[in-house]
Amino acid sequence: MRMQLLKKASGYKPFLYNICQSDVCEYLEKRNHPFVNIILSSFGNRTNVNKCPIPSEIVLEHFRFPVKVLDIMPLPFGDYALFTTFSFRRAELAQVKVYFTLTEYR
Repeated sequence: MRMQLLKKASGYKPFLYNICQSDVCEYLEKRNHPFVNIILSSFGNRTNVNKCPIPSEIVLEHFRFPVKVLDIMPLPFGDYALFTTFSFRRAELAQVKVYFTLTEYR
């Protein structure tokens, strides 16, 4: 699994997080990365990737990214992208791309 947070600045550029978790099953067992915990918990019960073994068909349905979960992170306002890639034996199985904008509300 690879998870990247990108910020838009003349195209989307890497920003703050570029996480490669070599073994998704190990992560799912230990849940030992705070940023990944925040993001994957937002998938909640909308996916079937919650425990191992990983199913041969990965499903993510009716997902709406809860930008409010990012309130606990000190991100500057702007346009962002979150790319999550799931691979198995060096073959990309699934990619989830989420685009969002953080703005100041008054």
